[in-house]
Amino acid sequence: MDATLRQLRSEAQQLTYGKAPTGVRYPAAFRTTAVALARRRLATGVPFVRVARELGLPTKSLARWLQRRPAPRLRPVAVRPDPAPPAASAASVVLVTPHGCRVEGLDRDGLVALLRALG
Repeated sequence: MDATLRQLRSEAQQLTYGKAPTGVRYPAAFRTTAVALARRRLATGVPFVRVARELGLPTKSLARWLQRRPAPRLRPVAVRPDPAPPAASAASVVLVTPHGCRVEGLDRDGLVALLRALG
């Protein structure tokens, strides 16, 4: 066992000493370190149950920690006003099919040619 593993196991024993298994509250820093170490050990082919036993943790707790996804990070965004939509001419034709396809920008003759080609 390396030093980090021994330290985590010792911390786990201190946290669980004299408490019911369901009454243990592991600090976030402990969980983060345990998950990082467990992922490294699992990547080398060590069985999951053995990793949990080496860390001195219940398998259910470690499994739950490994399944958690990191909180999404917020990114700064800039809100800009929408540009003015192009003015629709009265002569332009818009075709919307029952399937939601939308065809714009064709004149009447172009639209008729398209429909004939598709039909």
